[in-house]
Amino acid sequence: MIKKSLYLIKIKISDSDLVLKLSNEKKVRKWSLNQKKIKPSDHLRWLKSKLRNKNFYFWKFVKTSKCLGLVRIEKKNRKYFLSYLISKEYRGKGLGTIMIVKALNKLNKKIIYAKSFSKNYSSNKTLINSGFKIFNKKQNINLYVYKK
Repeated sequence: MIKKSLYLIKIKISDSDLVLKLSNEKKVRKWSLNQKKIKPSDHLRWLKSKLRNKNFYFWKFVKTSKCLGLVRIEKKNRKYFLSYLISKEYRGKGLGTIMIVKALNKLNKKIIYAKSFSKNYSSNKTLINSGFKIFNKKQNINLYVYKK
């Protein structure tokens, strides 16, 4: 895949079903900090409130019209936190790194944090390849920081 044909497009409320479907995928839930399946009504309420928040940045990662993944960055307590997922059929192709780097460049913040389970080797590799560094380990969670 050519990097130039890959884009970040801001998530809209009309993307709600897509976001819910990708977020509830079995492996995504397995590696999420909150592993419970998301209810459609809870998801819609959450998405509406987040899209009104000026400190919430949420994009779908696309090639032509195909969604390859989702990435979001949210400001909480004066810190920015990254979260992402890659669609099932596109995992293992290095797309997570491309998507994250595009999001980091688009947002242009100096410091961003991320978390990943220690045993989620793919995610840990993706975060490191995107420029994040582990700065702390708590139980089974790696805490990452990206500094521009």
